[in-house]
Amino acid sequence: MAQHTTFRIGGLADAWVCVRDQQALARVLSVCREVGVPTWLLGKGSNVLVSDQGLRGVVVCLGGEFTRIQGVKDSRIQVSETRPLESSNPGILSVGAGATLDAVAAFAEREGLAGAEFLAGIPGTVGGGLHSNAGAFGRSLGDVVSGVTVLDPEGNEQVLTGVQLRREYRRRMIEHELVAVEVRMELQPGKPEPAATIREQRWAKHPKEPSAGSFFRNPENGNGRRVPAGKLIEECGLKGKTIGGAKVSEKHANFLVNTGGARFVDVYQLAQVVKATVEERTGILLEEEVQYLPGPDEVRRQMLEARSQKSGKKVGVANGR
Repeated sequence: MAQHTTFRIGGLADAWVCVRDQQALARVLSVCREVGVPTWLLGKGSNVLVSDQGLRGVVVCLGGEFTRIQGVKDSRIQVSETRPLESSNPGILSVGAGATLDAVAAFAEREGLAGAEFLAGIPGTVGGGLHSNAGAFGRSLGDVVSGVTVLDPEGNEQVLTGVQLRREYRRRMIEHELVAVEVRMELQPGKPEPAATIREQRWAKHPKEPSAGSFFRNPENGNGRRVPAGKLIEECGLKGKTIGGAKVSEKHANFLVNTGGARFVDVYQLAQVVKATVEERTGILLEEEVQYLPGPDEVRRQMLEARSQKSGKKVGVANGR
């Protein structure tokens, strides 16, 4: 998995499958469900930290038609339950869940559509972005997404619109068990800021070492505004803090970076040190934006095993492998 994540960290998965159309995706999910094999949907591997123990089950990536971006001008298609798409509105995009967020910004610019500029340079897919309401510069996917076509656990297709889509800051927009296949975005005709300019602005502020992007969500202060997590971390004197091959970036404190050979445990322990220090000194408990895979319970189990191996003590763990 280190080859498929931007952190360049992660052990082996049992299988990696790239599907190119919805029929293939439905079949893979159906077969895995029937035989009880876990599945993991992964985009470009940003915003995740995968265990050194890897992932049991099948990792599925979306290629082929899932990377398609196109304008929609068919008035027969419903944008919402109450409002059909007007054929005269050129600002509706149909975007496959496997398309990159950066590609959406570039496509919108070419088509003379404004509203998606903030997506430029974000190293993830649209489907992955739905799981954290990805965004930048004060905007997020929730501001432009009007509908999401998904497959439920039984393989049935449904379209989520309106209040069925969550739009909270850095929280998943759809339920965990649903698989997004296509997203509708509403943009406006206009002259957007060039995507190249925004990419340069973003990359100039970000470290070049492998990372998962911003590690912590920006917390709210007492006035309902959000405080940059990087600012809090920097004020606590944590820039440059290292554990093993993991480091708090000296360029942007909300980036934990892989300086070379970092393991999952290095990053995880560094994140806990950052959280504990910031809470002790400011009273604010940071929350991870990055997702731990295979999940927090499994992470705790693996950490317990790692500590027991270092101490030479045997520790019994329920459901251990």
